[in-house]
Amino acid sequence: MKNSKCVFHRICEQWIRWVWSGEVAQVIAALAQRQLELGTPLESDGDTSPRQIVAQALTYLQNHQSQMKYDEYRQQGLPITSSYVESAVKQFNQRVKGTEKFWSEEGAEAMLQLRADHLSDDEPLVRFWQTRQAKQTGQRPYRKAA
Repeated sequence: MKNSKCVFHRICEQWIRWVWSGEVAQVIAALAQRQLELGTPLESDGDTSPRQIVAQALTYLQNHQSQMKYDEYRQQGLPITSSYVESAVKQFNQRVKGTEKFWSEEGAEAMLQLRADHLSDDEPLVRFWQTRQAKQTGQRPYRKAA
């Protein structure tokens, strides 16, 4: 059993190298071959059945192959992880949701807009406050009654 685990780990490492280098088609071909060897999943197969696991992995890779260009993404300096988004969601949950905080949809949208403005490269909040300060006259604007 130990030897078969070593072989499986070597195969998985090879597949990871292929995906990492943009060769997802090779992993798909290998999984398709393995599916032929195992057969298609049966209704009686559970979620942990090798036939089921291979079929799910194969379907996932086939459906997402066009987005799995990790070699190109790395060359462009793009992040290839979802951790940045997950971190932002966690921050949002802590700052906006928090305990005993309740927001209307409009209020939450306003908070998200402020946060986006704060993080924006072109600094719209800085411009807003500079413009606002410059427009202050010390007098309150009144509107004509209709």
